[in-house]
Amino acid sequence: MLHPNIATSIVLVIMLYVSDISFGVYNTGGEYITSFLGVCIVVLAVPMYQQLRILKDNLWLIVCSSLVSIYCSFFSMLLFAKVFSVPGTFVFSLIPKSITSPMAIEASRITGGSESVAVLGVLVSGILGAMIGRFILDLIRVRDPIVRGCAFGMSSHVMGTTQALEEGEVTGSFSAVSIPVTGILTIINLPVFTRIVGYFFL
Repeated sequence: MLHPNIATSIVLVIMLYVSDISFGVYNTGGEYITSFLGVCIVVLAVPMYQQLRILKDNLWLIVCSSLVSIYCSFFSMLLFAKVFSVPGTFVFSLIPKSITSPMAIEASRITGGSESVAVLGVLVSGILGAMIGRFILDLIRVRDPIVRGCAFGMSSHVMGTTQALEEGEVTGSFSAVSIPVTGILTIINLPVFTRIVGYFFL
């Protein structure tokens, strides 16, 4: 079956096309919903608070693994872009693909990329992580809930966290706390990433 985000997008596109409604008109109302994206992340604080002691004990694990994650994500994206001759503007937009949409939008503004492409990258990475993340972790026999949680949060942000929460509070908590850590580290490293992209694509 299709992932809910894919199914919803398809239905929405069909409705807009049939009704002959432009995206600009649709987005006039949609932007109010979009503004709540950042606020909705707050609900993830509940499982995080419940697992606060374990999170504190493993804080450096989260930070270090997030740092490794964003660089692995960046260089894999860079390799993909180079192999398939992706335009530089798109590459700048895809740098923040593993963080949440609000942060990705701001990051794309900083890098000079396209906000739409940035959000698309976030959606694709989130959907892929939610759809096949559990399968891959099971395939390589990752059983530790802490490691699984970090993997979900760092690679597929909120969508992955929904899957992590289904596995338990510990997995969900580590996934949830990995989201802001990964986002912050991505923003901090943007100057490095943009310089590397500029060197290879400009």
